[in-house]
Amino acid sequence: MNGTGYGFLTAAAPDPDALTRALAEAFGIPAALVDVAPDGTVDGRNWDTALVTCEYELLRTGDLRGMLNVYATPAVTTPPTPEALATALARTLDTPVLTEVESDTAPPSLRKAFLPQGWTTYTAVEDLDPPPEADQPSFRVYATQAGLAAFPRAEVKGLPAAVHALRPHTPLTDALGASRAHRNLLHPWEALISRMAAGWPPARWYGADMYREDLEARDDLEAALPTLPAPVRTALATLDARFRELTADDAGAELGADPATTPWYRHRRPAVLPWRVLLPADPEAADWLWKWVTQNGPDGLPRGVDLSSLDLSGADLSGADLSSSLLCAADLSRTRLTGTDFYRSHLQGADLTGADATGACFVRADLDGAVLRGTTLVGADLTRADLYGADARGATLRGARLLGATLLHTDLRGADLTGARLGENTFEVTLDPTTRLTGLTGTLRGPVTLPDTPHPLTGPALEHWLRTHGSPAKVVSPHRHRQPEGR
Repeated sequence: MNGTGYGFLTAAAPDPDALTRALAEAFGIPAALVDVAPDGTVDGRNWDTALVTCEYELLRTGDLRGMLNVYATPAVTTPPTPEALATALARTLDTPVLTEVESDTAPPSLRKAFLPQGWTTYTAVEDLDPPPEADQPSFRVYATQAGLAAFPRAEVKGLPAAVHALRPHTPLTDALGASRAHRNLLHPWEALISRMAAGWPPARWYGADMYREDLEARDDLEAALPTLPAPVRTALATLDARFRELTADDAGAELGADPATTPWYRHRRPAVLPWRVLLPADPEAADWLWKWVTQNGPDGLPRGVDLSSLDLSGADLSGADLSSSLLCAADLSRTRLTGTDFYRSHLQGADLTGADATGACFVRADLDGAVLRGTTLVGADLTRADLYGADARGATLRGARLLGATLLHTDLRGADLTGARLGENTFEVTLDPTTRLTGLTGTLRGPVTLPDTPHPLTGPALEHWLRTHGSPAKVVSPHRHRQPEGR
């Protein structure tokens, strides 16, 4: 009788003691019956009594720094599933744990990531060619379905391989007694409708290009329609009716189809566009976002939603209309927010560390106490936004509009304000020699705090200092500024 084997990759180097605890807990056995050792170790092993063994290898290069091979002897009668064991390891080791996806349609590059919080997402991993002296494997995580802090260089994007690894339910195609060629014609169309009806599993995402390919499959059916057997035509009629129920007629606007020259199904789009949003890994936040999208019909992403205190980190909300929304204390770190509309939204205390908000609209938004460290705000519009006490160290505000924005006790050390525009701004901020001000224009009221200076700069002294740093901005006379509510 054979035992049970498992293989895992970890983002951080595994700690042997933590490995022992995690394995003992997951298998429900005493730690004394778990043997953990570096790969290749022979001496000192507990071969005779151990019920579970684990050889680990610490990888010196690449994005993944640990490789685990776990084996449970036949004496372990109820071993955990790979998913349950990966969950336990991620929690105890406090690092993402990657497993292979068990599917005959999944490529080797597709890995499921189990996170310390108990969440999951999908990643794409490639083998690297390590230097000869390394004498061990090396891996690069080049894409993730949701942004993960452990893999900051990975591209955040939808992963078609994750969709195709999950076989859709296609009862009409499966029940056909027609030829294989006819079943192959019908299968992609039913698969699309099945995925749409199920809410686009496994991650509530589906690419626009994938949808176009499915429409091309429907084109093939249309061309073959005169020769299709009656059962296939009947099944197609049933599927077409279901397709109409799940889609909205937009006259081909979403996908650029010309109603005058294309068939009816190319004039329709999913009622909920699954390529507009990449949901975060946090299932609670993902559920809130998906509920918001699905309840507001086919007109894209609507305004006004309460996402306060939710972990939206790593999501892609580019182009979303989040105007008049509540995002107080929300975690938006590493989130893609290019072109997102936050007009009059409340983001007090929100964390936008490392987010990409290029071209986003924050007009009249409340960002009091927000964390904008390393946030990309190139070309963003922050007209009349409130940034009382905001931490914008290292933020990139190149070409941003800050007209009338309240910058009070705002930390701009290391920020890049090249080409940004001010206009009668309260500018009681902290700067330092690494703050870039070249081409900063407009008018402002200080004072500005600088390190290693006995007093804040204001008036002509501030204007002179700005000029020496490449900014022609004018300093105007101060007046009593508005105190933010509750302060």
